[in-house]
Amino acid sequence: MSGHQSERPLGGPIFTPTFFFLLMVIFSGAVLVLYRMFFGLGAVSAMNDGYAWGIWKPLNVVTFTGIGAGAYAVGLLAYVFNRWHYHSLVRSAIVVGAMAYTLGGTSVLIDLGRWWNLWVTFYPPIYNLNSVLLEVAVCVMAYTGVLWAELTPPILEQASRWKYEPVRRVAAWGLPWARRALPIIISVALLLPTMHQSSLGGLYMITPTKLHPLWYTPWLSGLFLMSCLTMGFGAVVIVENLTSLNFRRRMDQRLLGRMAPVPAMLVLSFIAIRLIDIAVQGKLGYIWTFDFYSKVFLVEMGLFLVPALMMLRRKVRKNRGSLFISAVLLVLAGTVYRFDTYLVAYLPTTGWVYFPSLGELLLSACLASTGIAVYLVMIKLFPILSGVRPRKKPAAAEHTTVQA
Repeated sequence: MSGHQSERPLGGPIFTPTFFFLLMVIFSGAVLVLYRMFFGLGAVSAMNDGYAWGIWKPLNVVTFTGIGAGAYAVGLLAYVFNRWHYHSLVRSAIVVGAMAYTLGGTSVLIDLGRWWNLWVTFYPPIYNLNSVLLEVAVCVMAYTGVLWAELTPPILEQASRWKYEPVRRVAAWGLPWARRALPIIISVALLLPTMHQSSLGGLYMITPTKLHPLWYTPWLSGLFLMSCLTMGFGAVVIVENLTSLNFRRRMDQRLLGRMAPVPAMLVLSFIAIRLIDIAVQGKLGYIWTFDFYSKVFLVEMGLFLVPALMMLRRKVRKNRGSLFISAVLLVLAGTVYRFDTYLVAYLPTTGWVYFPSLGELLLSACLASTGIAVYLVMIKLFPILSGVRPRKKPAAAEHTTVQA
């Protein structure tokens, strides 16, 4: 498990104008969270009995964890399918995943009506073992810890080079142990997302009368698992491009292009399963009504189909801009599908209306800003990214002689 030899810290200043802007958004969100804790969820949210989750679950949990599934997707390629050349993508994907899941779990804590009862999640004797949501909660918490545990080696690698002697000694002692434990940690890291990502779809198996027929299917668990993989692959391509454009690092376009057919085939399988299931259940007529839900469904299918067809073309895989656009569409398609299932296609009792409040939007922006800020700190301080160009040393002052 020592294949990560090309990664190195990005270096450079942390407190840049961008970072200060992120801190401002984070501070505003933190104030909002304190206000919510003292005055209740209704003071900052537009949720109601008809839409009891609002955008908190579809965005802050379901979408964030889908984007964070890049660690799961690349991990499957590198470790299960033995494609070791994808190792250079793993650490960055793990950092994104760790932050996405941490923020998703934080969002759940904030929107719990009685958040002070969270301790019961850690007390198995009173578990409701028939609850799918319990399985999601336990798996997400466990997976968050596992992702941070996967980041122990790069943190210890860098700490073993620090000037402070006690820290250097502890890091040098702990690094071999962390590397020995990594195969077990990786095995658990590949198991847990398979469970909770499918369960995020399984949650809506109890809504046959409240979920539109074009979205309700016995295949919800499998479709959510497949959509998280496609979102994860897309997020990896996006992050690789953005870090390459904004920092001193080379991006391996050939590697990303070689990976692109995998999510493309997953998307085509996703589309085929959905359409075949709709046909088998006799729901094809809902597609051709061209009402609001029919149009949303067709747009959603188009968002999936376009990037899949793009990624199957060699010309697109070789072109950095085209591959980036297809990756953005992959993430957007998965996001729309998850929003549609959890919110748009959800049909509560007549009379309920929901639109997110400013407080809900600000909290989501705060969570996203926190994730970006921590990612920037991690890649600058620790060996996360590959292809980092060494910083140029200032040239020595040249001495000139003056001739008389």
